[in-house]
Amino acid sequence: MKQTPPIDLLLLLVLIPAQIELFSFGDYFLIIALLLYVALTVWQPLADLAALPPRFGAQRLSFLLRLALLWLILLIAPIGVTLQNIQARLQAEAGQGDATEALAQIHDGAIQIEMATDYLAEGINPYTATYEHPVMELWLLQIDVNPATEHLVYLPGLLLLTLPFKWAATAVLGFYDQRLLYLLAFVLLVLLLPTITRKPSHKLALIVGIGLNPWLIQPVVWGMNDILVLLGLLLAALLLHKKQLLWAAVVLGLACTLKQSAWLTVPFFLLAMYLAAPPEKRWKQVGTAVALIGLIMALVVGPFALWNLPAFMDDTFAYASGTAQTLNYPIRGYTIGRLLVIFEQVSSDLAYYPFWIWQLLVGLPVFALCLYYQWRQRTLSAMFLAASLFIFTLGFVSRFFQDNYVGFITALAFLGLFPTFTDE
Repeated sequence: MKQTPPIDLLLLLVLIPAQIELFSFGDYFLIIALLLYVALTVWQPLADLAALPPRFGAQRLSFLLRLALLWLILLIAPIGVTLQNIQARLQAEAGQGDATEALAQIHDGAIQIEMATDYLAEGINPYTATYEHPVMELWLLQIDVNPATEHLVYLPGLLLLTLPFKWAATAVLGFYDQRLLYLLAFVLLVLLLPTITRKPSHKLALIVGIGLNPWLIQPVVWGMNDILVLLGLLLAALLLHKKQLLWAAVVLGLACTLKQSAWLTVPFFLLAMYLAAPPEKRWKQVGTAVALIGLIMALVVGPFALWNLPAFMDDTFAYASGTAQTLNYPIRGYTIGRLLVIFEQVSSDLAYYPFWIWQLLVGLPVFALCLYYQWRQRTLSAMFLAASLFIFTLGFVSRFFQDNYVGFITALAFLGLFPTFTDE
């Protein structure tokens, strides 16, 4: 009888070498862990199991040992790499290390959030402040001045989430690094992944495919915030799966206060809520969800917008779309904009270009097709696949579309590749 290929092992055979190439950290232990994983897979393949046996035996033992090996791998990278970089920063700030090398390992956005929460604690509007820091000089993009010194593109929910965590970490540890918050979100995400599917090999494959996704974990190591949004969306889907539609809307609303990318998933979640509700309550449930999301956005984002509306709009919208009052965000990443610059259809990386035309012409048909696909499939797996395809399409015809966005989208797609939320 032909056995099903062990998808978890196949993914691991690809992603462990990628880890070694990406981080050059813990190579010896990663290779040993991989060899042990291969041995356990040969001993008990698990690929044909529909679910773990109810009693403890060889198959359960093999699963638990493989799960432990995956956590060992994750402990090396990205967790160990991130902690090593945080330590290097602390040593550099204490005058005991190379400051340039340490700061080169942290994204300017993480420094911005730390500074923004300091401004907020002092009663200063973070959307009118400037962000001068040595890290900004290391992330100059294509120009001599980092535009992030003048613009805070991140939404208020991220600041409000960071602030209490920063106070607590500082009180307990004596220091704070924004990557600690993202690392915690990463750990929580990985802990949740095995709960969304029944098949043992799929549980392991989700951990490998998302937890070792280079486009996702490199941003975690650098200190980029997409992992928080991904965690919020997964929590919302889990609540939706449990028929807790209102709580799912609350969590989705909170995710929307963290980053603009979460907004693009809202139509797909609303359709999933419509399909999950009793037929006689479908529109009422969707209307309530929309009201809750809007209320949360108003409560979290509203005060900051009213504090200084022109500054807020300039930072969070105009800057990213290329219409800012000062410096624009450059055209960069895996976007059609790069081709437009190369073929001189746009004068420079910093010039304005109406990408919204492309987004309407290409995005709307894809949006309709994705919703139709989700409607036909009627599963949360289909919701994640549909949302990922739509966001990828918009990203490709946007002003910028970098590695962290690719990581976010591929993680969303991975949530839909397997029979996840299978008892729905």
